Amino acid sequence: MHDFLISRIKDYIALDDNEIQLIESLFVKEEYGRNEVLLQEGDICRKLYFVNKGIVRFSQLTLGEERTFVFRAEGAFCNDLESFLRKIPSRNSITSIEPTTVFSITYDNLQVFYNRLRYGDRFGRIAIEQLFVMVVNHLTTFYSESPEQRYIRFFSHHKEFLQRIPQYYIASYIGVTPQALCRIKKKMLQEN
Repeated sequence: MHDFLISRIKDYIALDDNEIQLIESLFVKEEYGRNEVLLQEGDICRKLYFVNKGIVRFSQLTLGEERTFVFRAEGAFCNDLESFLRKIPSRNSITSIEPTTVFSITYDNLQVFYNRLRYGDRFGRIAIEQLFVMVVNHLTTFYSESPEQRYIRFFSHHKEFLQRIPQYYIASYIGVTPQALCRIKKKMLQEN
């Protein structure tokens, strides 16, 4: 049941059989239907999630408009890190886009993970480093590229998402209206 989670953790650190059993006891399987909330904006994030199947999106209500700024799919770890670590209300919501299965671990159990696995703390460091690089790259491209360039980047890196994520979420993610996204896609088709 935890095979995909274990294989992803093994991408970062070595595990023995006892450590695998510990991980299986610490992570709890949760299932969500389409458009179900894993974390509501304003609540404290109490879990780290591993997306086993499906896609989740991070959004925030800004000036009365919901804006999508991150997607996480199979094989990704996710949560609102600031809320999780500082135990403060989240400024973000995490919602399933399609039926989604996650494995979750609480803050306290994550500390057990870090302390009882030989390389548990190394896993945390490497995962945070990769997350930091991803966030910096996302911010850099958002402010340095045009919406067309952002869509091309999204399209080239996440073709598998195009049929799974509603277009209005993709439009929000690249910072345009759904109508502007249609014009971008039409222009791309004409150029090809």
